[in-house]
Amino acid sequence: MKQHSKQDTPAQGAENRLTVIRNRMKEKGIDALLVTSLSSIRYLTNFSGSNATLFILQSKVIFFTDDRYTEQIKTELHTINGLETFVERTPFSYAKENRLLIGVNLIGIDTKNVSYSTVIQLRKTFNPAKIIDEGGIVESATIPKTHDEITKIRRAADIQADVFNQILPFIKVGVSESDLAAEITYRGRMLGAEKEAFDIIVVAGEHSAWVHGRATNQKINSGDMITFDFGFYVDGFASDVTRTVVVGKVSDEQRTVYNVVRDAHKSAIESAKAGMTGKELDAVARDIITSAGYGDYFKHSLGHGLGISVHESPAISFRNEKQRIPAGAVITIEPGIYLPGKFGVRIEDDILITESGCEILSSGSSELLIL
Repeated sequence: MKQHSKQDTPAQGAENRLTVIRNRMKEKGIDALLVTSLSSIRYLTNFSGSNATLFILQSKVIFFTDDRYTEQIKTELHTINGLETFVERTPFSYAKENRLLIGVNLIGIDTKNVSYSTVIQLRKTFNPAKIIDEGGIVESATIPKTHDEITKIRRAADIQADVFNQILPFIKVGVSESDLAAEITYRGRMLGAEKEAFDIIVVAGEHSAWVHGRATNQKINSGDMITFDFGFYVDGFASDVTRTVVVGKVSDEQRTVYNVVRDAHKSAIESAKAGMTGKELDAVARDIITSAGYGDYFKHSLGHGLGISVHESPAISFRNEKQRIPAGAVITIEPGIYLPGKFGVRIEDDILITESGCEILSSGSSELLIL
């Protein structure tokens, strides 16, 4: 899929994605595509509510929601060619009774997002139409981000950087992890964030070896490494950035581990470009960490896609051998080393993949900060 033009309006971006989706539907012989993932629905329609169902056909897009959103959809939905909106709480039966899927013989579904009970209901309602897995058609169409979406992610990353700089004076011996997390929440909202992208991670000392630890009442001690992993939402799009600092004197082991992670982080960003698989990019960082003797302590993937959801496709993982990263994808690069009972280090930035390399959307130095 080609990268979106900078001139595309949000509605044009949605139309472009629908064109890609419909072409793939033709290739697979799919007459109607059921979309239930709320993030996918937002990419295609701009709907931000909590209940919606979408059917994509070649000639139209059928959108269902419930009566809580009657007024909201009047102004929120993109102006899409052939869009039909219905405020109904039983979309399948309504579509059947009103012959909205007349002539549909093959319905595509995303089996990762559609429950077994929904499949049974589909089969019962639209029999004799057949149901097949659509194979990630919608997901792949939403990986390349539009210029407007990239701008929102960049703004969310800017807020993250501003908040991190603002809390630096508060990071000192005796302050608790939860105190710092509360400051992050408050300052992010004051700078215009809608909400936090996920539960804020502030982990100090031995806690920093917890890959996805959460802020507790534990107080910071001299010599602690502290990992800050947080992001914010701006207009529905998320940032996700990690910085690790040390309070007081840094030990030789801490500095060594930090430098290995920093080198892995830097090399992965320098190597990232369109056409690589997730496994290939993951290997750039993983090989550096393994060669330094810490391979057993890098316990997660190098990164993930970023957008409306914090974790999207593509997975930048040693398990992702086939999927190639397209130009326009926004991904995280976040190598880490976690030494149980001692400390952990993670450095993470958000990057935009281009044909020839990448552009860093987040800001701030990756050098070790000693407070």
